Amino acid sequence: MVPSGLNPQTLLANARIGFLSPLDSLRFMRRKKSLLVMGLAPYLVAFCLYLVLVARYVSPLLTGFLVEKQILTLATEGWYSLVEFLIWFLALMVFALLGPSIVNTLASPLYDLIAAKTYESAKKVSLPEIHFEQFLRSFVGECSKAALWLMVTFLLAATPFATILGGPLALWFMGWTHVDRTLNLKSMHLKERLIFGFLNAPACMALGLWALVPVVNTV
Repeated sequence: MVPSGLNPQTLLANARIGFLSPLDSLRFMRRKKSLLVMGLAPYLVAFCLYLVLVARYVSPLLTGFLVEKQILTLATEGWYSLVEFLIWFLALMVFALLGPSIVNTLASPLYDLIAAKTYESAKKVSLPEIHFEQFLRSFVGECSKAALWLMVTFLLAATPFATILGGPLALWFMGWTHVDRTLNLKSMHLKERLIFGFLNAPACMALGLWALVPVVNTV
């Protein structure tokens, strides 16, 4: 990415870089399949555990509550099946929107290693050696960004017209969080990383679009 100016052509070119960067990453991962497997493993484990949680606890509790309140009866088999389908649909949508951010945070040390190896291999440069303090700082930073994203998500969902007003900012934030991991590994201060994100706002927003596409956002 390069700092963008106010020229429409420059802004469009900057946005194109952000939008195509995941495709470039996939092409790179085809050559580095071990990194792709390492990156997907935490998501697959988390998804399997989430399915078990929904199947054993969430779905039975919700359907049991509806039956207890006589809102739903086992006799109405068609409605019962529909309610179960809706529970699973909503559960999968929740994971699709929030799961990647949470997994990305919990597995932050692993993704720091993947980001460092990817950057060094692609750019043919060496990053500063990663110490425990940097891992810890990165983990705390990712936790903060995940918490902020959860609050923004609930705010946009609960407030009328908030999506129209806050949508572009949310897209920028999601794109910037992906870029910020590598910027942090380069030992840049938060102020420098934010300035980079603002200068490359079109690229960050275009990259953030991918975060809204279920399944694709995981890859």
